Amino acid sequence: MLEFLFSPSKSISKSKLDKMLRGISALSPQEREYVKAVFGKFSSNGISRLEAERVIRGMRFNLSDSLDPTEIQRIKEKILGFFK
Repeated sequence: MLEFLFSPSKSISKSKLDKMLRGISALSPQEREYVKAVFGKFSSNGISRLEAERVIRGMRFNLSDSLDPTEIQRIKEKILGFFK
C-alpha cells in the first residue's frame, strides 16, 4: 500500500486523452467532445488515476448523458488501462 502512495504517478494529458478517445470507434464526435469536457475539469496538470476513476463512476450514474453502459465500459478500459 505504501508503495502505491509514494510511487511516481502517471497522468493523462489533454492530447493523450483525445488520442485515447479517438481510438474508441463506438464514440461519435459529439460523445468524444462530451467526455473531453467532463474530464476537462481535471486536466490542468493531467488526469490522475483517481480522478479518472471518479469521472468514469460519475458518468455511469449520470442518467442525463447520451453515453450507454457499453460506451462507458470502453472508456473505462481504455483510460484505466493506461495506468496499468
